[in-house]
Amino acid sequence: MSEEEYENQGPNVPPLPKDDFITHEPRWFKEALAHTPEKCWVTSEGTKIHYLKWPTRDKAEPDNRPGLLLVHGNGAHARWFDFIAPLLSDRYNVAAIDLPGMGDSDWRESYTRETYANAIHTVAFDAGLGPRPVIVGHSFGGFVTLITGALHGAELGGIILADFNVRPPESSNEWFMGDSARRPTRVYQDFETALGRFRLAPLQECANSFITDYIGRHSLREVQIGDNPGRPASEEAGWTWKFDPFAFQRLKMGANEHADMFRSLACKVGVMYGDLSKDHDPANLRYMRTLRPEAPIFTIPHAQHHIMLDQPVGFVASVRTIMADWEASGALSKKAESTVAAQ
Repeated sequence: MSEEEYENQGPNVPPLPKDDFITHEPRWFKEALAHTPEKCWVTSEGTKIHYLKWPTRDKAEPDNRPGLLLVHGNGAHARWFDFIAPLLSDRYNVAAIDLPGMGDSDWRESYTRETYANAIHTVAFDAGLGPRPVIVGHSFGGFVTLITGALHGAELGGIILADFNVRPPESSNEWFMGDSARRPTRVYQDFETALGRFRLAPLQECANSFITDYIGRHSLREVQIGDNPGRPASEEAGWTWKFDPFAFQRLKMGANEHADMFRSLACKVGVMYGDLSKDHDPANLRYMRTLRPEAPIFTIPHAQHHIMLDQPVGFVASVRTIMADWEASGALSKKAESTVAAQ
């Protein structure tokens, strides 16, 4: 299945009744957003990378707390975690990256899986996320988090994959190789018109519409005639999406290698799925458990693919539980460096 076919799949659950949508911002959401992150920049492979950082609020030992780097999915950005990171920063140092070509990070002439992995690695250590950072990647972010673990696992405390499948080599899938030629993103005349076109990909409804409204408002950039350095210059002025539409043009994932990577990771690993997600395949979960029998591999109830939007508190609770277990085992401290592999 190509990326385009995957993203255009219809919802995996019946349409939500109108009364199920929550439009008001609950108190927990407002309190989370009140914790404003630091805006940071670092260069990786010649590309300026933007990330957000929430220093821990643990005043007892702020410099010694473990750290988490949150990695968004395809075409998304760091601000998908604005309401997630503060729920973790009471105990941990937390950062969220704009992957190269997305969010406020610079665009590149070309992209590889290693480009993304090296940017993640650079940000994790530039952000001061402890001696052994943990990377949490959602969807496409799970793919590049796996690559980061394969390349740099000995330096990490662990990786957590959220709704990303590691399949047997014979049924692995290259998302991007079969896609049609990429086109520039559409430019809309005004902000509100553009915002009205915001959709989750793959397509799904989200009852927490206060979250999708928030994310949508931070997913747009203003463009002037002649903009888009290194790409065909825009002939229009208006508003368009915050990602390089050519970033994934024939991007090779090396999907038939993922199972060996997952099995051989030199760090801890955990995996979560939405139990209503298109990617929740019980047979594939059983396969992944044969590769890493010690790894927590589980589902979040009442969540589709975008777990942190459907069940944000459940997503946070799952990450906190995994982190607490790994911290107690010593996997997030420097002294574990020689013993953490494949435990």
